[in-house]
Amino acid sequence: MHGNAVVVTLRWTDKRNALSAEDADVLTAAISVAGEEPEARALVLAGEGTFSAGGDLPYFAQLGRTLAPEEIHQTIYRRVQGIIRALRDCPVPTIAAVDGAAIGLGMDLALACDMRFVGPKGFLMQGWARAGLIAGTGGVALLHRIAPDLIWKLLAAQEKLTAERASELGLAEVGAPDAMSSALERVDALSYMSRTVLSKYAALGRCAAWPSDDNFDKAGEIQGGLLGSEDFRALTEKILGKS
Repeated sequence: MHGNAVVVTLRWTDKRNALSAEDADVLTAAISVAGEEPEARALVLAGEGTFSAGGDLPYFAQLGRTLAPEEIHQTIYRRVQGIIRALRDCPVPTIAAVDGAAIGLGMDLALACDMRFVGPKGFLMQGWARAGLIAGTGGVALLHRIAPDLIWKLLAAQEKLTAERASELGLAEVGAPDAMSSALERVDALSYMSRTVLSKYAALGRCAAWPSDDNFDKAGEIQGGLLGSEDFRALTEKILGKS
Protein backbone atom coordinates (compact mmCIF):
# COMPACT_ATOMS: atom_id res chain seq x y z
CA MET A 1 0.00 0.00 0.00
CA HIS A 2 1.08 3.57 -0.75
CA GLY A 3 -1.22 5.64 1.42
CA ASN A 4 -4.70 4.87 0.14
CA ALA A 5 -3.48 3.25 -3.07
CA VAL A 6 -2.63 -0.37 -3.72
CA VAL A 7 0.08 -0.58 -6.39
CA VAL A 8 0.64 -3.46 -8.82
CA THR A 9 4.00 -3.18 -10.59
CA LEU A 10 5.14 -5.22 -13.60
CA ARG A 11 8.70 -6.42 -12.97
CA TRP A 12 9.71 -8.55 -15.96
CA THR A 13 12.54 -6.09 -16.52
CA ASP A 14 14.70 -8.51 -18.54
CA LYS A 15 12.17 -8.24 -21.38
CA ARG A 16 10.85 -4.72 -20.75
CA ASN A 17 7.67 -6.12 -19.21
CA ALA A 18 6.63 -7.85 -22.42
CA LEU A 19 4.07 -10.45 -21.42
CA SER A 20 3.50 -14.11 -22.22
CA ALA A 21 0.33 -16.01 -21.31
CA GLU A 22 2.04 -17.26 -18.14
CA ASP A 23 2.99 -13.69 -17.20
CA ALA A 24 -0.60 -12.65 -17.91
CA ASP A 25 -1.86 -15.26 -15.44
CA VAL A 26 0.45 -13.85 -12.75
CA LEU A 27 -0.59 -10.26 -13.43
CA THR A 28 -4.29 -11.14 -13.53
CA ALA A 29 -4.03 -12.81 -10.14
CA ALA A 30 -2.06 -9.89 -8.68
CA ILE A 31 -4.68 -7.36 -9.82
CA SER A 32 -7.51 -9.49 -8.46
CA VAL A 33 -5.86 -9.92 -5.06
CA ALA A 34 -4.78 -6.26 -4.82
CA GLY A 35 -8.27 -5.04 -5.62
CA GLU A 36 -9.59 -6.80 -2.54
CA GLU A 37 -7.30 -4.85 -0.19
CA PRO A 38 -9.89 -3.47 2.25
CA GLU A 39 -8.17 -0.12 2.85
CA ALA A 40 -7.50 0.66 -0.80
CA ARG A 41 -9.37 3.51 -2.45
CA ALA A 42 -7.83 2.82 -5.87
CA LEU A 43 -5.43 0.48 -7.67
CA VAL A 44 -2.42 1.89 -9.52
CA LEU A 45 -0.90 -0.20 -12.32
CA ALA A 46 2.74 0.57 -13.11
CA GLY A 47 5.86 -0.96 -14.61
CA GLU A 48 9.45 -0.98 -13.43
CA GLY A 49 11.53 0.85 -16.02
CA THR A 50 9.05 0.20 -18.83
CA PHE A 51 5.29 0.17 -18.36
CA SER A 52 4.98 -2.69 -20.86
CA ALA A 53 6.61 -3.23 -24.24
CA GLY A 54 3.61 -5.35 -25.25
CA GLY A 55 3.33 -9.05 -25.90
CA ASP A 56 6.38 -11.31 -25.56
CA LEU A 57 7.12 -11.62 -29.29
CA PRO A 58 9.33 -14.76 -29.15
CA TYR A 59 6.67 -16.46 -27.02
CA PHE A 60 3.84 -15.61 -29.39
CA ALA A 61 5.93 -16.49 -32.43
CA GLN A 62 6.44 -19.95 -30.92
CA LEU A 63 2.74 -20.14 -30.12
CA GLY A 64 1.98 -19.46 -33.77
CA ARG A 65 4.23 -22.33 -34.83
CA THR A 66 2.89 -24.92 -32.40
CA LEU A 67 -0.84 -24.24 -31.89
CA ALA A 68 -3.81 -24.16 -34.23
CA PRO A 69 -5.57 -20.79 -34.67
CA GLU A 70 -8.47 -21.79 -32.39
CA GLU A 71 -6.05 -22.84 -29.65
CA ILE A 72 -4.24 -19.51 -29.94
CA HIS A 73 -7.62 -17.75 -29.86
CA GLN A 74 -8.51 -19.46 -26.61
CA THR A 75 -5.08 -18.74 -25.10
CA ILE A 76 -5.50 -15.04 -25.85
CA TYR A 77 -9.16 -14.86 -24.86
CA ARG A 78 -8.94 -16.93 -21.68
CA ARG A 79 -5.51 -15.92 -20.41
CA VAL A 80 -4.02 -12.76 -21.90
CA GLN A 81 -7.34 -10.92 -21.96
CA GLY A 82 -7.77 -12.05 -18.36
CA ILE A 83 -5.70 -9.02 -17.35
CA ILE A 84 -8.24 -6.72 -18.99
CA ARG A 85 -11.14 -8.50 -17.28
CA ALA A 86 -9.37 -8.21 -13.92
CA LEU A 87 -9.13 -4.44 -14.42
CA ARG A 88 -12.79 -4.33 -15.47
CA ASP A 89 -13.83 -6.28 -12.37
CA CYS A 90 -11.58 -4.44 -9.91
CA PRO A 91 -13.83 -3.15 -7.10
CA VAL A 92 -12.01 0.19 -6.90
CA PRO A 93 -11.00 2.73 -9.57
CA THR A 94 -7.89 1.82 -11.55
CA ILE A 95 -5.11 4.18 -12.65
CA ALA A 96 -2.32 3.50 -15.13
CA ALA A 97 0.94 5.21 -14.16
CA VAL A 98 2.90 5.21 -17.44
CA ASP A 99 6.49 6.19 -16.66
CA GLY A 100 7.99 4.26 -19.57
CA ALA A 101 6.93 2.82 -22.88
CA ALA A 102 3.40 1.41 -23.18
CA ILE A 103 3.28 -0.30 -26.56
CA GLY A 104 0.69 -2.66 -28.05
CA LEU A 105 -0.59 -4.79 -25.19
CA GLY A 106 0.96 -2.23 -22.83
CA MET A 107 -1.15 0.55 -24.32
CA ASP A 108 -4.23 -1.68 -24.09
CA LEU A 109 -3.57 -2.19 -20.37
CA ALA A 110 -3.42 1.56 -19.89
CA LEU A 111 -6.61 2.08 -21.92
CA ALA A 112 -8.40 -0.51 -19.79
CA CYS A 113 -7.79 1.54 -16.64
CA ASP A 114 -10.26 4.18 -15.49
CA MET A 115 -7.59 6.89 -15.47
CA ARG A 116 -4.17 7.28 -17.09
CA PHE A 117 -1.16 9.46 -16.34
CA VAL A 118 1.87 9.62 -18.65
CA GLY A 119 5.12 10.91 -17.21
CA PRO A 120 8.00 12.75 -18.94
CA LYS A 121 9.72 9.46 -19.84
CA GLY A 122 6.53 7.65 -20.77
CA PHE A 123 4.63 7.26 -24.01
CA LEU A 124 1.75 5.32 -25.54
CA MET A 125 2.02 3.61 -28.92
CA GLN A 126 -0.44 1.44 -30.83
CA GLY A 127 2.34 -0.84 -32.03
CA TRP A 128 0.30 -3.91 -32.94
CA ALA A 129 -0.05 -3.09 -36.65
CA ARG A 130 3.73 -2.81 -37.16
CA ALA A 131 3.96 -6.45 -36.05
CA GLY A 132 1.26 -7.45 -38.55
CA LEU A 133 -1.35 -7.91 -35.83
CA ILE A 134 -4.58 -6.39 -34.61
CA ALA A 135 -5.02 -5.21 -31.01
CA GLY A 136 -5.57 -8.68 -29.61
CA THR A 137 -6.51 -7.58 -26.11
CA GLY A 138 -9.42 -5.44 -27.27
CA GLY A 139 -7.49 -2.25 -27.84
CA VAL A 140 -9.63 -1.05 -30.75
CA ALA A 141 -12.78 -1.08 -28.61
CA LEU A 142 -10.98 0.15 -25.48
CA LEU A 143 -9.65 3.12 -27.46
CA HIS A 144 -13.07 3.75 -29.02
CA ARG A 145 -14.69 4.18 -25.59
CA ILE A 146 -12.26 7.03 -24.86
CA ALA A 147 -11.62 8.58 -28.28
CA PRO A 148 -13.91 7.28 -31.06
CA ASP A 149 -12.28 7.02 -34.50
CA LEU A 150 -8.80 7.93 -33.23
CA ILE A 151 -7.60 4.43 -34.16
CA TRP A 152 -7.18 5.42 -37.82
CA LYS A 153 -4.86 8.30 -37.01
CA LEU A 154 -2.79 6.10 -34.70
CA LEU A 155 -2.58 3.33 -37.29
CA ALA A 156 -1.44 5.75 -39.97
CA ALA A 157 1.15 7.61 -37.91
CA GLN A 158 2.34 4.89 -35.47
CA GLU A 159 3.23 7.86 -33.30
CA LYS A 160 4.85 7.71 -29.90
CA LEU A 161 2.29 9.62 -27.86
CA THR A 162 4.18 11.64 -25.27
CA ALA A 163 2.46 12.94 -22.16
CA GLU A 164 1.55 16.21 -23.84
CA ARG A 165 0.34 14.53 -27.02
CA ALA A 166 -1.70 11.92 -25.14
CA SER A 167 -3.28 14.74 -23.14
CA GLU A 168 -4.03 16.70 -26.32
CA LEU A 169 -5.82 13.64 -27.76
CA GLY A 170 -7.78 13.06 -24.56
CA LEU A 171 -6.14 9.71 -23.84
CA ALA A 172 -4.30 10.56 -20.63
CA GLU A 173 -3.28 13.29 -18.23
CA VAL A 174 0.24 14.66 -17.92
CA GLY A 175 2.03 13.13 -14.96
CA ALA A 176 4.39 15.51 -13.17
CA PRO A 177 6.99 15.17 -11.86
CA ASP A 178 6.17 11.62 -12.96
CA ALA A 179 3.11 9.48 -13.58
CA MET A 180 3.30 7.57 -10.30
CA SER A 181 3.38 10.76 -8.22
CA SER A 182 0.35 12.11 -10.07
CA ALA A 183 -1.51 8.82 -9.72
CA LEU A 184 -0.93 8.73 -5.95
CA GLU A 185 -1.99 12.37 -5.67
CA ARG A 186 -5.20 11.54 -7.52
CA VAL A 187 -5.91 8.67 -5.13
CA ASP A 188 -5.39 10.98 -2.15
CA ALA A 189 -7.70 13.57 -3.70
CA LEU A 190 -10.44 10.96 -4.17
CA SER A 191 -10.04 9.42 -0.74
CA TYR A 192 -12.54 11.73 0.96
CA MET A 193 -15.05 9.25 -0.48
CA SER A 194 -15.49 5.82 1.01
CA ARG A 195 -14.32 2.72 -0.81
CA THR A 196 -17.96 1.82 -1.33
CA VAL A 197 -18.86 5.08 -3.05
CA LEU A 198 -15.72 5.02 -5.21
CA SER A 199 -16.53 1.47 -6.28
CA LYS A 200 -19.98 2.60 -7.45
CA TYR A 201 -18.47 5.37 -9.58
CA ALA A 202 -16.02 2.90 -11.11
CA ALA A 203 -18.76 0.38 -11.85
CA LEU A 204 -21.03 2.99 -13.44
CA GLY A 205 -18.23 4.41 -15.58
CA ARG A 206 -17.33 0.97 -16.92
CA CYS A 207 -20.96 0.05 -17.44
CA ALA A 208 -21.46 3.18 -19.55
CA ALA A 209 -18.67 2.49 -22.01
CA TRP A 210 -17.12 -0.96 -21.60
CA PRO A 211 -16.86 -2.99 -24.85
CA SER A 212 -18.96 -6.12 -25.20
CA ASP A 213 -17.46 -9.52 -24.49
CA ASP A 214 -18.17 -10.42 -28.11
CA ASN A 215 -15.70 -7.73 -29.16
CA PHE A 216 -12.92 -9.26 -27.06
CA ASP A 217 -13.77 -12.74 -28.32
CA LYS A 218 -13.61 -11.52 -31.92
CA ALA A 219 -10.25 -9.86 -31.28
CA GLY A 220 -8.91 -13.16 -29.92
CA GLU A 221 -10.29 -15.08 -32.89
CA ILE A 222 -8.72 -12.73 -35.43
CA GLN A 223 -5.39 -12.68 -33.59
CA GLY A 224 -5.37 -16.48 -33.47
CA GLY A 225 -5.42 -16.57 -37.25
CA LEU A 226 -2.81 -13.84 -37.66
CA LEU A 227 -0.33 -15.35 -35.21
CA GLY A 228 -0.42 -18.63 -37.09
CA SER A 229 0.03 -17.07 -40.53
CA GLU A 230 3.07 -17.26 -42.79
CA ASP A 231 3.08 -13.47 -43.04
CA PHE A 232 3.43 -13.09 -39.27
CA ARG A 233 6.11 -15.78 -39.14
CA ALA A 234 8.18 -14.00 -41.77
CA LEU A 235 7.73 -10.60 -40.14
CA THR A 236 8.64 -11.99 -36.72
CA GLU A 237 11.81 -13.59 -38.04
CA LYS A 238 12.81 -10.26 -39.54
CA ILE A 239 12.08 -8.37 -36.31
CA LEU A 240 13.95 -10.91 -34.20
CA GLY A 241 16.90 -10.88 -36.60
CA LYS A 242 16.56 -14.49 -37.72
CA SER A 243 16.53 -13.80 -41.42
